[in-house]
Amino acid sequence: MLDWLNNAIVGGMDVLLGWLLRLDTNLAIFLVAIGTSAILTLVRLFTTHQDLLKRCNQDRKRLKRLIKEAKRQKDKQAVKRYKTTFVLVTAKKMKGEGLPLLAALVPIVLLATWCFSRLGYHPIRPDEPIELTVYFPVTSVGKVMHLVPHPRLRAEDGWVRQVAQGTYQGQPHGTATWTLRAEPSKDPYDLRIRLGEDTVHRRIRVGQRIYEPPVTFYPDKAACAEVKLNEVKLFGIVPGIGWLLFPPWLVAYLIIAIPFVPVLKALLRIY
Repeated sequence: MLDWLNNAIVGGMDVLLGWLLRLDTNLAIFLVAIGTSAILTLVRLFTTHQDLLKRCNQDRKRLKRLIKEAKRQKDKQAVKRYKTTFVLVTAKKMKGEGLPLLAALVPIVLLATWCFSRLGYHPIRPDEPIELTVYFPVTSVGKVMHLVPHPRLRAEDGWVRQVAQGTYQGQPHGTATWTLRAEPSKDPYDLRIRLGEDTVHRRIRVGQRIYEPPVTFYPDKAACAEVKLNEVKLFGIVPGIGWLLFPPWLVAYLIIAIPFVPVLKALLRIY
């Protein structure tokens, strides 16, 4: 169900944003991030009382000046009064912040879903080495696994592998790895991997602007197949944050989108 929903969202968003995939990846991330900032900013026009927020901002600036002046004159009572009023004005201002965030939630979720499926990795280029690793339960160690030959694929060191001892996500598994090269194709390749009577399918795209997810899971066989893809990093340098599970593209996206919200608010005079 979740896969179906994700595919439906990504397919629908491709109609709106697919043109971004023709651009340089760095530029695409910039445009998506700035678009997010624009959504967060413009939605405020329809979900907040702009005149009230404008007066709150003016009052806060005025109170800051009064607090500074009272401190200079060492008037503790005045400082206390102004700070109390400042807190009340801030609370009044914050009351209106929930609705804009709620209104922006749906488009942001749709945008993020598309980005995770389209901007996270570089697509496989023609004749680029493709590393395919298949993980089966550890009981498969020592058995023979083979990749069904395909006329437009080349497998370095052959199509047959003996399953070796390995790990996946810290757990012992039987593994087999192939290095492949493929011709460009407008349709995905359907790779078939066989272990005894078990067959799993793994799709890859070569020479297209999109990619298949790096990992395909087969819950009924306690197995998965992973294709090593190169992660998208802004200018090749912005890293991910592993402990937060933030991939590099998401870190770059946030670095751009978050600061641009106040910039756009100031430029468009939106409060």
